[in-house]
Amino acid sequence: MKLSLQQIQLINALDSIARVGAKDCFIDGESIVYLVPESQMRQAIGKSGSTVELIKKKLGKRVELFEFTESAEKFFEKAFFKAKIDKVEIKDMKERKVAIVQVDNTNKKIILQNMRRLKRIKELAKRNYSIDEVRIR
Repeated sequence: MKLSLQQIQLINALDSIARVGAKDCFIDGESIVYLVPESQMRQAIGKSGSTVELIKKKLGKRVELFEFTESAEKFFEKAFFKAKIDKVEIKDMKERKVAIVQVDNTNKKIILQNMRRLKRIKELAKRNYSIDEVRIR
């Protein structure tokens, strides 16, 4: 994965403000999306969200943080934290890597209510875990 100059600058901004090194970053509309190592997530958020608020203020955009984990399955569980995930399977289908996230109907509704967040999760999964498609079942 290659980062643009703007993405590198945004990662450096996060580092200088929060002393947290992001693994990935991209801009989506009026938001900056960061992928932060799980060991540094608490520091990136700050006490009562103070660090995130400072970052938002300095950069003049909304900021969304996601946790980077070693396994893609754990990434999805943490990314969909508002929904209870039954199971995540990563399968190879016709030269494509597909993540199948299994949830009950109530939790599926929770996930699909925020399509913008789902789109960002899919983008991070593609960029960092080489997952071509995410299916919610």
